[in-house]
Amino acid sequence: MQVTALVGSRRKNGNTAFISRKILEALRTALPSVETELLFLGDFDIRACTGCEGCRTGWDCVIRDDYAAIVSRIDAADGLILASPTYWYSVTSDMKRFIDRSYSLIQYPASRREWISKYSGAGKLCVTAAVCEQHDESMMGNTLSLLNDFSRDLGIEAVASVKAIGHFDAGSVGGDSAVMEQAKRAGRLLAERLDTP
Repeated sequence: MQVTALVGSRRKNGNTAFISRKILEALRTALPSVETELLFLGDFDIRACTGCEGCRTGWDCVIRDDYAAIVSRIDAADGLILASPTYWYSVTSDMKRFIDRSYSLIQYPASRREWISKYSGAGKLCVTAAVCEQHDESMMGNTLSLLNDFSRDLGIEAVASVKAIGHFDAGSVGGDSAVMEQAKRAGRLLAERLDTP
């Protein structure tokens, strides 16, 4: 069993990475047989979607960069973690480029009004996580809802979400017991769902 965390932050010791590691830690504690990996999207060459429609007849994006390598990891994974800090009311540009390129994982068999996703019916599960520096929750904008909507549209069920408000200094979220409990609970729930036949 495999779970892959995709982190939209470039701060490898920042709060988004901290939460992602805590979710994975709780997951491994509850399900010791699981294999996990944490990937920072900023480490990969993921270019912008050009809207070329080259993926219209298959699941593969025609742009040749590192995007396909990440998709192969999603293909192999039973579970995902999608995590991003908030930049201007939404996900980071690294996460947004990845989301935009995932247009290639959607097909329109009959009309533009209905689509199917590559992972529909595959039973993949997801945990989403978002961090916002400001203490006003409205400043998080659509960061968390975008990650949840993206997961759903790909046919991957989001079983839990973690929301951290008012954290900027790297690692400060570790001192927030409520957020840490959210992360542990999310990891345990993911483990429980993955371990259910």
